[in-house]
Amino acid sequence: MTHAETQPQKNRTVPPTSGLAYRIEKWGGMPFNLLEAAGAYVLVRPMNWALRHLDGLSYRLEGTLLRRVLQHTLFPVALIVSLYAGFELAANGVTFNSLLTLVLLPFIKGIMVAPIERLMPFSRKWLEGGNDTSVDLILFMSGAFWNGFGKYLLQVLFILSLIEVLEPYGHGLWPAELPGVAQVFLLILIKDFFRYWLHRAMHEVPFLWRFHAAHHSVERLYWLNGIRSHPVEVVIQVFFYALPFALLQPSAEIVMVAIMMQLCIGAFQHGNIDLKLRFWEHIFSIGDNHRYHHYPNKDVGDSNYGGEFIVWDMLFGTFYNPKNERPSDVIGIGTAPNYPMTVAGLLIAPFLPDQKVFGPDNERTSSDVPPASEPSLRVGEART
Repeated sequence: MTHAETQPQKNRTVPPTSGLAYRIEKWGGMPFNLLEAAGAYVLVRPMNWALRHLDGLSYRLEGTLLRRVLQHTLFPVALIVSLYAGFELAANGVTFNSLLTLVLLPFIKGIMVAPIERLMPFSRKWLEGGNDTSVDLILFMSGAFWNGFGKYLLQVLFILSLIEVLEPYGHGLWPAELPGVAQVFLLILIKDFFRYWLHRAMHEVPFLWRFHAAHHSVERLYWLNGIRSHPVEVVIQVFFYALPFALLQPSAEIVMVAIMMQLCIGAFQHGNIDLKLRFWEHIFSIGDNHRYHHYPNKDVGDSNYGGEFIVWDMLFGTFYNPKNERPSDVIGIGTAPNYPMTVAGLLIAPFLPDQKVFGPDNERTSSDVPPASEPSLRVGEART
C-alpha cells in the first residue's frame, strides 16, 4: 500500500447543477456556513492535528499480538463496563448529576473512541473528512433541539392522554421482577423492533427516503456521524419511539441504563475501528453489518436496519453479512454521489423536486461502485 493510498478521504466539492439550489445552499445557509468554518478552525483542525501524532504508533501496532487481543476483546469489555457504569449512575435514582452525565456522554465517548479509531482504523481513508465533522457537530446540537421540540409536540397533541389511557396496562405489562440486566436488554430489543420498521420504511418509502438520505450522504463512518439526521426524521423518531415507552412504562433507572448501552453499541456501529467481532455481529448491529448498510448499491444497502440488535433483520430476512467477505470502504448514496455536504444543503435537499439536483451531468449510478465482495482498502492491505 502506497503512502498516497493511506491519505484521509476528502469530501468532494463539485458544485450542484441547479443554480437555484446552489444559491439557496450558499447564501441562504450563510449562518450555518460561518458556523462550519468556525468549528473547523476552533475544534476540528486542532483535534485532527493531535490525533495524527498517533499514526506512527498505529503502524507499529499492525500485526502485533496486542492488536489481535484488542480486536477480539474491545467490544465485549466496553459493553460490560457501560452496563456496570449505567447501573452505578442509576443507583441514586434520576438526579440532576445523572442527567448531566447522560448529556455529556456523547462527548466522553468521542474522547475515548477517536484515539482508538486512529490506532486501529478499519480504513485509513476514513480517518479524516473535509467539512463533515463540523457539519456533524452542528447537526448534533440542532438534533437536541429538534428532539426536545418533538417531545413538546407529543405532550401538546396526545402523549399525556395516551399515557393516561395506557396507565392501567403498562404496569402490568412491564416485567419489573426480572433482573435489571434482563430488563435493560429487553427494553432495547423492544424499542429496536419499532426502530427496525421505521428505519426500513425510511429506505423503502420514497417520501421518507428524501429525509433519511441526509444520514446516508456520509462518505466515511466514524464515531460522531451516527447522529447525522434531518430534523424531520428526528421529530418522526420521537413520535414513533414514544409508543413502547408509553405502553410498557419501564422505570426511569432502566431507561437510563438502556441509554448508556445504546451509546456504547452506537460507538461500534459507526466507529472506524477494525475489530474481530465474529458472533457478536450476529447479535448486535455493529461493525461490518452497518458498513454494508451504508453501501451505495441499494441491493446491499437496503439491509441491516437494526439500531442496536441485528436479530430483527435475521427474523424478517434483511440481514446481510456474507462469510469470508469484508465490505468496501466506498460508501454513500450511489445515485447521488454529489449530495450536498453542508448543513444548509442537507436541510433543503429533501424539499427539492429533483433529488439528483446536486449531482453532475455524468452522475455515477449504483452499478459503478465496487461490488460488496470487493475487499476494502484497509490497514495493511492493498488491492491486487
